Amino acid sequence: MQHLLVVSDIHGFPETFTDLSDVGFSQHRVLQLADLSGRPDLRGDDLHHHLFNDDGMRHAIRALREVDGRGCSAIGFSAGETVLWNAVKEGLELQALICVSSTRLRFETAPLNIPAMVVWGELDPYRPSESWNHAVPQRWKTYSGKQHDFYRIEVLATESPLRADIAAFIEGRFLVA
Repeated sequence: MQHLLVVSDIHGFPETFTDLSDVGFSQHRVLQLADLSGRPDLRGDDLHHHLFNDDGMRHAIRALREVDGRGCSAIGFSAGETVLWNAVKEGLELQALICVSSTRLRFETAPLNIPAMVVWGELDPYRPSESWNHAVPQRWKTYSGKQHDFYRIEVLATESPLRADIAAFIEGRFLVA
């Protein structure tokens, strides 16, 4: 069983995390994006502005780089995953990365040096192109008929396709679809 770092989205989801032992994780630690950015008082659009227009992203990356990720995989939701991706680029050691609805990754041009899986809702207008999916991440999936925030229900539902895909990725049997 592996350990999991979880980084929230700009709305603080998840505040806590459901048991993921069924998908290969024995322990997890939830890190709030607002806390990492140095502004625990912000949520939603205000936090988004702080991250992408002020110095919040820099603070969050620095805070994540101080976390001991050796022996851990990580999952990030939306902007939380963007911070994780950049922290790995700057030296955060992880075993693997699971990126959920992290649409700003569309600006990345090279894969990471660790296994990474990215997933999107088909109806998310900001998801990367199919050509990006084939060039940057090692594994990816688009969920038909789903919006950007589909993960809020899917990751908590024990029988969801998203949870099954996370388990498959961790077990090394996830196929690009």
